[in-house]
Amino acid sequence: MLTSVNELVVTDQKTSYETFMRLLIEEESAVKAYVRRLVPTWHDVEEIVQQTSLIAWKKFNELDNHEKFGGWIMTIARFEALKFRRSLARSPLVFSDKLAEQLADAQGTIDASDADRKHALENCLQKLDEKPRKMILAVYQPGATIREYAHQQSRPEQAVYKSIQRLRQKLLDCVKDTLALGEGS
Repeated sequence: MLTSVNELVVTDQKTSYETFMRLLIEEESAVKAYVRRLVPTWHDVEEIVQQTSLIAWKKFNELDNHEKFGGWIMTIARFEALKFRRSLARSPLVFSDKLAEQLADAQGTIDASDADRKHALENCLQKLDEKPRKMILAVYQPGATIREYAHQQSRPEQAVYKSIQRLRQKLLDCVKDTLALGEGS
């Protein structure tokens, strides 16, 4: 009986993790674009997005409605970016928090409930071969880094970065094509 309960917990965690990763991959470019409007460099963006992902994963079970994931993760990203900005507050080249938020908000809101995009991304992830799908899910796991993944796989870090970049572009193209053909739902 105990084995069945343990298997059930592992299955629930795996399902939850897969759901989280699909939602995260779908929203990642929007989160990065948003954070980029709040912080000075892409390096800062990567750090903040990674921290945001980690916090989101730790609190994912608190999210009642997965349809609200986009807005929820944007809120986490905003707080993380503002926390980062406070650490830079001594620099004379940093905008005030209020101005930075106004500039970010002026770019428009991100519609987190676009079900067609979600379905398209899920379909496109399923179209990937098993090895590339596992790679992209592994490097976007909360707390994971491409450097660690490259080391674990005994591959050059730059090669992994390029592979991930190609996979992201492939997913983006697939999602765009799927949406253009109306196959997202």
